[in-house]
Amino acid sequence: MDYTAVTHDFEHWLLNSGVQVSPKIKIEDLRHLSQGRGLIATQDIEEDEVLFSIPRNVLLNIETGTLSGINNNREKLLTKYDHWEGLILTILYELSLGEQSKWTPYFKILPEEFHSLMFWNEEELNMLNPSLVLKRVGKDKAEETFNKLIPNALIDLDIGHLNISLDLFHRVASTILSYSFDVERPDFNEDLEDDEQVQYDGYYKSMVALADLLNADTNLANANLFYETDVLVMKSVKKILTNDQIYNTYGDHPNSELLRRYGYVEWNGSKFDFGELPLSTIKQTLNVHSDLPMEFIERVLDLISQADVDEIEEDIVLDSYDAYNDGEVLPESQILIQVLTTIVQINQSENLQKLSNELLLKNINRILKKCYQLIETGSMTKNAVLTWEQCIITRLEDYPSHAFRDFLIPPPAERLHKLKMSECILKSEVSSLQTCLKSFSSNFKLIDDDKLVRNILKRKSNDQANQKNTKRQKI
Repeated sequence: MDYTAVTHDFEHWLLNSGVQVSPKIKIEDLRHLSQGRGLIATQDIEEDEVLFSIPRNVLLNIETGTLSGINNNREKLLTKYDHWEGLILTILYELSLGEQSKWTPYFKILPEEFHSLMFWNEEELNMLNPSLVLKRVGKDKAEETFNKLIPNALIDLDIGHLNISLDLFHRVASTILSYSFDVERPDFNEDLEDDEQVQYDGYYKSMVALADLLNADTNLANANLFYETDVLVMKSVKKILTNDQIYNTYGDHPNSELLRRYGYVEWNGSKFDFGELPLSTIKQTLNVHSDLPMEFIERVLDLISQADVDEIEEDIVLDSYDAYNDGEVLPESQILIQVLTTIVQINQSENLQKLSNELLLKNINRILKKCYQLIETGSMTKNAVLTWEQCIITRLEDYPSHAFRDFLIPPPAERLHKLKMSECILKSEVSSLQTCLKSFSSNFKLIDDDKLVRNILKRKSNDQANQKNTKRQKI
């Protein structure tokens, strides 16, 4: 069956299933734009118009799928498997039914070829170096899930006759990652909420036919899906002109994550792009530009994670720190850079390296508190700003030269070319890091480092004097 015939069958299936579709939209073949199928406005659409509504029984999830209705499997799917596992098993079983499955016309319009990072080979993935997205591809985790789930779950659900290959498993899992929605349950009692079991969670991970035909763009999004008691409704969130494409959004994702999950990039950059500053780069920079040996830096970071400061509720030592394309950086990076810079300054006079872990932790607690208070007043030290800029420059040195050149958007026919998409990712990350180079100096009042160091050491001397007085009184 050709592409157009498959689309027409799907449209008939939607209508026969009770899906209400506005006469102002149509499904369009957008392969010439490397976008597969999409939705186009055939007339002007005002803001807040209903584009289509989908009855909940048309959704495919563990509640509606055929699998839950056989062998008393519903209870097992609700209690023994998480959202991902349950929907994977549900779809695998539906696919095994072939033409007998209620969702066959829907399955036929889903893509057969995937461009997400799960399906790139090692040589292709290497084109993305040094992006940290390479640490999030998830192939190993997917294979671990496959080995855990197949064949044990098939036996548990009494469908052991199914022949599930790793390739089919990857394709179903990637389809869910790319197209599923977390659909709120209208019957859910929040008093029973427990995310350990699907039955006590507030949503079902679901495949939503037609809603997933919308292409996504963080800058062009003009429609959104709303959950009502009996139906899901796609509405326009701004005026849409005749012949304009209707776009949804997949969330606040940078280009690297759009490529990892969905297999495409936004050529002008995602609205939510960021670069990443690895902790390893911070350690390397500190080691090169100070007299602190790497062993001591590791020790300090370990103790910072153990520190107990009331004002700081979360660990500030992360694997990496996001640096956004609008110049925003994580508060954790601000505190960490200020703390590490201050430790470098104090170590020059106090030799912190000779202290036991117990005494060093006490010093770190004091430094953390004073640095946090300083940042809360909108100030940082001059050397902390220099440390940050050195870290960003060191990180930028990891990138190839082409990531710093003006990026030419390829013609539509080349927009799924992996080299081009890789170059776009690296350019997006470099641009974000460059924007954040001056984030500290432009957003904080700068003070001399000596002022903060004197404040910390004075407090330390006062604390020690008070402890001595207390001991004398006890004697």
